[in-house]
Amino acid sequence: MTENFGARLRFIRLSQKLTEAELANAAGIKAATVKRIERRGIRPSLDIAKRLAHALDIPTALLLGTEAEQ
Repeated sequence: MTENFGARLRFIRLSQKLTEAELANAAGIKAATVKRIERRGIRPSLDIAKRLAHALDIPTALLLGTEAEQ
């Protein structure tokens, strides 16, 4: 997949055909936060990472890059 959090987030979000705003809404965060993570490579807090993973219906470890791809 990809090596940094923002790139992984964008890849998974786009594969699920979600906009930044849709993902942000589902995760209960601001769309600007998703933009900063994806475009500037800002690593989010663990709480936000968990919210994003839940909204994407994937394991948090996969989003963090700590789970081997299957």
